Amino acid sequence: MMLPYRPAQRFKQGEYLACAKVQPDMQKYLRPFFIIPPPKERDPEKGRPLTPDEIAYVSGERIGKHWPLYPAYLDAQYVLPALGDGGLVRLFQVAWARNKNLIAVAPACDILNPIWRQLVQQQTPRLAIHLPFEDFDPKALEEGLKSLGVSAQDCEIFVDYTGSVDLGMESAAEAVAGGLEMVGAVAPWGGVVFQASNFPTTNPAEENGDYEVARYEWTIYKRLLSECSIPNDRLGFSDFGADCGKIAFPKKGGGGRPIPHVRYTTAQSTVVIRGASTGQQSPNMTKVLNRLIDRPDFAGQAYSYADRRMWEAAKGIISPGNPSIWREWNMAHHMTRVLRDLGAMAGVEFEEGPVTAVAEQASLFEKIDEY
Repeated sequence: MMLPYRPAQRFKQGEYLACAKVQPDMQKYLRPFFIIPPPKERDPEKGRPLTPDEIAYVSGERIGKHWPLYPAYLDAQYVLPALGDGGLVRLFQVAWARNKNLIAVAPACDILNPIWRQLVQQQTPRLAIHLPFEDFDPKALEEGLKSLGVSAQDCEIFVDYTGSVDLGMESAAEAVAGGLEMVGAVAPWGGVVFQASNFPTTNPAEENGDYEVARYEWTIYKRLLSECSIPNDRLGFSDFGADCGKIAFPKKGGGGRPIPHVRYTTAQSTVVIRGASTGQQSPNMTKVLNRLIDRPDFAGQAYSYADRRMWEAAKGIISPGNPSIWREWNMAHHMTRVLRDLGAMAGVEFEEGPVTAVAEQASLFEKIDEY
C-alpha cells in the first residue's frame, strides 16, 4: 500500500491545480485528500468568500473538473457546520456527477451521525475515517462502524499525528508504530494511513535566508514499513505536501504582504528559500528561484513540470507568478518527489519530463572572427 500516495491538500487554487498538473503517468498513483475550506476563506477565483450554497456547487464542480478520473478523498468537516447535512449531500452529488470515484471522509468524532450512511460508496474504499490520534477511543470507533453499517475491511482510516507526537524525538517511530497497531487492533481495516507533517505553522526562514525542515514524517514512515506489525500492503502514507498539518483557516479575508519564497522538497528535508520583504515582488521572487536552481539539490527541469516552470521563471522566460502559483509549484514538486520515491520502493518507474533550452546567441565579435 506504499502506493497510492495520499497527500492531504487544502482545497485551494494552488493545490488543486498542482494535482491536476502532476504528469499523467503518476496520476493513477496519486489519491489526494482534499480538505474543503469554510465559507470565510476567500476564494481567489470569485475574489470573495463563497456562500454555503456556492461551496456545495462550486467545490463539487471544481473537484470534478480538476480531478475527473481517479479516486480522491473529500474531507468536508470544516465546512459541515455551514453546509448542514443537506448541503453536504448536495456537495457530493455535484462532485460525483463529475467524478464517481470520490470517497467521503467521516470525522471519527462524528461517525454516529446517520448522514455518513448516505455517503458510503459502492466500490472500495467505501468510506474513509479521519482520526486525530489524540482522540483515539476504541469503543467509539467500534460503535461508529456499527452505525455506518459498513465493514472495516471496506474502509480506510487516516490516523493524524498532528500535535500528538514530537516527530523529531528519537522514539517517535516506535511511538507511532505502537499507536497505529492499537488502531489496527480495533478492526481489520482495509487500510491504515499514517498522516503527519513536521513542517512548522509559520515560515521558518529569515529574510533572504534558507532553512531546511527535516521530513521526519517520511523518515518515520520508512521505518514503519519494517517496524510496524500492520502489513505493508495495508499501511499507507499521507503528509500535508509542503505545508504544516495544523488546519486553521483564517476567520476573515485579506492578510499581509505575501512573502516571496519557495518550499522545495528534497530526499530528507524541505528547503525554504525566502526573499526580500521590501521592494517589488516579481524581481524578489526571481532572485529566490535563481538561488533554488543554483543549489546542488535542485532536481533539474525534467524532474517535474513545476521544476521546469521554476527554472524558466528564474531565467526570465516566464513570469515568476504570484502566491497561488508559488503554492502550485511547491506542491507539484513535492508530490512528484514523494511519488518517485514511493515508486522506487514499490518497483514503479515514472518518465522524465521535457526541458526548456535557452538559445545561446553568439556575440557580434565572434561572428566577425568567423570571416
